[in-house]
Parts: sequence; structure tokens; C-alpha cells
Amino acid sequence: MRWFRRRNGPHRREQQQEVRELLDQDHPRASVSDGDRITILPGKVFENIALAMERVDLDINTEISFEEDVVPFDELAALIGSMGMGPALAVHVVNTAMKIMSARYPADLIRRPLPPEYDLRKLTPLQISGREQEIAKTIFNRRTVSGANLAEDDVATDFEPLDPGDQVQVFIALFTMFGHKVGAMKYTTGIE
Repeated sequence: MRWFRRRNGPHRREQQQEVRELLDQDHPRASVSDGDRITILPGKVFENIALAMERVDLDINTEISFEEDVVPFDELAALIGSMGMGPALAVHVVNTAMKIMSARYPADLIRRPLPPEYDLRKLTPLQISGREQEIAKTIFNRRTVSGANLAEDDVATDFEPLDPGDQVQVFIALFTMFGHKVGAMKYTTGIE
């Protein structure tokens, strides 16, 4: 005779389903949370970011929600705040941007840095400080003119003065700058 019944209610089944999705390499789920703790697969988060960037390139008019289409805030907070992966996220975005752009657009447009007057805050409703925007623009332009991928060490000093919230803003700014650059190149070349 059992004194205690096993809990197999809907919440338990939901958790089991989430774990199966996390372990499925073809499923986009990159984390599971039990409320207080989060288990995250950083590689899957990076894959999801790259897929979102490819979607932007394929259809520049696609509305993108960072929370739903790129990376949920709890995953981003864990990667940056707990795991210290802000620089890794930044170089992933700019290196992926160059890979995507190099496959479709003329090199002279790809290698052209964002101009000094480029101000992300005038083009989008993002709430970002001038400092974070300038750091993101510096990193984006550094990769644009470089013949090789950036490494985390290449941006480490840029990230030193930034707290985790600032690093999130730089990540969002880099992703958005990629979208703006792709949009400008599509307009210039007529490539759809």
C-alpha cells in the first residue's frame, strides 16, 4: 500500500514536455525554468538568434519581437547576468551579421561602416542611452571593416564599464543595427 501518491498532474506533465523540447535538437526551446532556477543551453540560444537574423534578412518587413522571436528576457538575463556572456553574444551577432550579409550583398556595401551621424534612437523607439548606442556602433563597425570574425577579447574592454542591463541594451542595439543595415542594402541594390 502507498501512503503518498505520485504527482502526475498537469503541471508535472507540462514540465516533462518542456524538458523533452529542451533535449530535442530540432526544437527551439533553449531553457526550462522551475520559477527560481533556469536551466539554459547557451548554444541553442545562439542558434535561435542566428535564425532570427536570417528571418530578418529574408523578409525585412517581418515584425520581430525580441522576447518571442529572438531570445526571451529570462534567457538573456541568465546569459549576461549569471554567466557573463555579454561579449560572446555581441560577437555572435556581428559575426553572424557578416556571414549573412556576405552571402547576398555586394562587398563594398557590406564593408561600409555605419556613418558617424547614424543614431539608432532616431530610427526606432528603443530606450537606449547614447553610451550603449556608441558602444554597439563601435563594435558593429569594427566587425564591418575587419576581414576576420571578432573574438570576445576584441570587445572585452568595450563591455568593462557596462552592467548587465547595459549589456542587454548593447545586444538589442547590435541586432537592430543589423536589421537597419540589411534594409538599407536591400533598398540600394533592389535585392529582395
